[in-house]
Amino acid sequence: MKTRQIAFLRPKEIVAEQKINPIIYLPIGPIEWHGPHLPVGTDPLHASYIAEKAADLTGGLVWPTAWWGTERERSSQVLNDLGLSESEYIVGMDFPANSLKSGYVPEDVFAYLIRSQLEIFIQMNFRIAVLVSGHGATNQLDTLQRLAAEYNGTGRLKTLVELPFVLGDDGLMHVGHASCIETSIMEALYPETVEIDSLPPLPKPIYNTDWAIVDYHTFAGKPAPDRTVHHDDDPRSGSAEIGFENMRIAIENLTRRVSELRKM
Repeated sequence: MKTRQIAFLRPKEIVAEQKINPIIYLPIGPIEWHGPHLPVGTDPLHASYIAEKAADLTGGLVWPTAWWGTERERSSQVLNDLGLSESEYIVGMDFPANSLKSGYVPEDVFAYLIRSQLEIFIQMNFRIAVLVSGHGATNQLDTLQRLAAEYNGTGRLKTLVELPFVLGDDGLMHVGHASCIETSIMEALYPETVEIDSLPPLPKPIYNTDWAIVDYHTFAGKPAPDRTVHHDDDPRSGSAEIGFENMRIAIENLTRRVSELRKM
């Protein structure tokens, strides 16, 4: 096909592809603060790339990216882990020191938007929907999984939710926020959008509260005593090579899951 982006195809081209591969990919992610060094579209830009590459391998089409995402208020324990006051009301990554708010929508609005999108896919005769979320917020993933369980359970639409990051040997995703992996992914996809020089030079520490950059250890409840980014997840250690390798494995994992879903 000349493109798998549905927006650029005529009806007969869409119908022809559906007869062979009735799969639709939906990349999802909010406009969100990702430190001073990364673009605010990091999550949806990543999801879009993964969806397009996976569709090239499995067949099917890619819906225009949903530039939406949701977050919840941080618990007192997480605020403590981040180095913030436990009495503060902080939603997602919108820390007090940030110069810009993120484009989050409330969880109920997000659920309604995605449900409406799934209904459109059904009306358009797709049989499999792959929701690729570049945003890893727990409540966003829970909402997507709840909807997927409903549509799979009722048999109306086979629905798969994918967070396109790679598991470590310990079974955990070693992905923080705006740290090494996300920085590496943007360096691989859109190097012109990355400005590492906007961060303190090594070996100066990066404090969570100053930059809203958080390593995966902290999200796992194991923050550094001084609430700085651990060295093994430091965005200044990122590279395009790390980004491409992470995405290669993520695409491989996703295409395998789509193939398994088609057989069900």
